[in-house]
Amino acid sequence: MAETDISLDIHPIEPDETDAAVELITKCVGEYDAYDCDMGQQDLQPERIEDLYEEPKGKLWVAKVGDQVVGTIGLRRVDDRTCRISRLSVHPDYRKHDVVQQLERTFEDYARSQGYRRATAELAVRQKPAAVFLESVGFEEFKRTLRNKMVVVTFEKTL
Repeated sequence: MAETDISLDIHPIEPDETDAAVELITKCVGEYDAYDCDMGQQDLQPERIEDLYEEPKGKLWVAKVGDQVVGTIGLRRVDDRTCRISRLSVHPDYRKHDVVQQLERTFEDYARSQGYRRATAELAVRQKPAAVFLESVGFEEFKRTLRNKMVVVTFEKTL
């Protein structure tokens, strides 16, 4: 069961939070050696964050406890009706809290408000905890592909 005894602030990333967000994402991705399946590591370069996640192409949120970035989630536009979750990361010390659920709700609320009707997410097959989470919030496995010697699982959800 998730603990909710923390004061969490989720908001669009600010320029002074970029380095901390990239550090967290890199740490989390490194746990599974599962870099973003279609962007590689280009959005792990702090100078690229603003360009890649600038509206209308996307949006990136951070979750903070005090001054510490403890979570991230990104939205990337696929087309007028479809968006994709990217960079969903939660610091290991905060995974028993409600951080991932609150980040995902933030993503979905924003996606619906922008008129998106479908959300997708791509994971390396070895990212089992992320797959279990996505299924718990209504995503379903859509397909599996081989990309750069990595099995990539695509999930989708109607919003």
